Amino acid sequence: FDLLDDRALRVIWSDVGGREIDAEEMKAILLRRDLLTPYQLEHLVRGDRHGYFYGKYKILYPIGQGTFARVSRAVNKENGQVFAVKVLRNRFANDPEKITQFHKEGELGILLRHNNIVATYDVGAVHGQHYMALEFIEGRNLREFLRVRGKLELKSAIQLCLDMLRGLDYAHKRGMAHRDMKASNVLVSSTGTAKLVDFGLAGADPDMTEEALSDMENPRTVDYAALERICNKRKDDPRSDIYFIGCIFYNMLVGFPPLRETKVRMERADRSRYTDVKPIDKVWPECPRAITAIVTKAMALDADERIRRQPKC
Repeated sequence: FDLLDDRALRVIWSDVGGREIDAEEMKAILLRRDLLTPYQLEHLVRGDRHGYFYGKYKILYPIGQGTFARVSRAVNKENGQVFAVKVLRNRFANDPEKITQFHKEGELGILLRHNNIVATYDVGAVHGQHYMALEFIEGRNLREFLRVRGKLELKSAIQLCLDMLRGLDYAHKRGMAHRDMKASNVLVSSTGTAKLVDFGLAGADPDMTEEALSDMENPRTVDYAALERICNKRKDDPRSDIYFIGCIFYNMLVGFPPLRETKVRMERADRSRYTDVKPIDKVWPECPRAITAIVTKAMALDADERIRRQPKC
């Protein structure tokens, strides 16, 4: 499988004083010497023939998963550089629409180079599996960050929000809306920088029926469609991203999201979920007036009232 080279084999034989070695001892040495990761070893023992390499990227272990793809930590086998490799789930491997969407996301992502957007470097397919190679961020996504921290200090929340707006402004100027703004699609690096990931290129038509909405796989796509139907705006309106960044800012400041959380798609699309949002100054009376104004403006149901561009700072 090309996971071990001659040097690695010589290390193993040196450990045991020869080439006679039983399977359990072999596994122990491979792990102890960091010659294989537990993930690689598990798949080898299981007899898997594929899934170790995607192009020049060697998979080390999984680090995340979503509705459409799994993400793993990987290294470039040519130079040892660390990447995140995103692989389309097997159940979509024969779905031309999902495959096209996945490759389009990767190809457009390659065009985006900004400090507040996770860089895409490569997109391809091997053994019928479709992948893209992304910048690896040492840190965690904002949803996990908030789960641990609860709410953030005002200064930290403002800084992260400005990072998101810088990345979003860059993309919007190039004609690309995010379409999937949520805390789990914001990565917070070990240095405290926010970076946007997973631009959701396929939006839902806000005029689609309730039944069609209920069949959609991505809950955030339902959120966007519901918002734009309420606002009577087109599905690619970049101001929808501003609304959902406002939701993230609200969440960072008070410790919980403004929109009622539910996994039921029809409830996500319900108009009252958006019209009954509690104003941030009612939840946090000490919220500075300027911050209250920014959150309120970002989350205005009239899209024409929303903040259009990031202020210079």
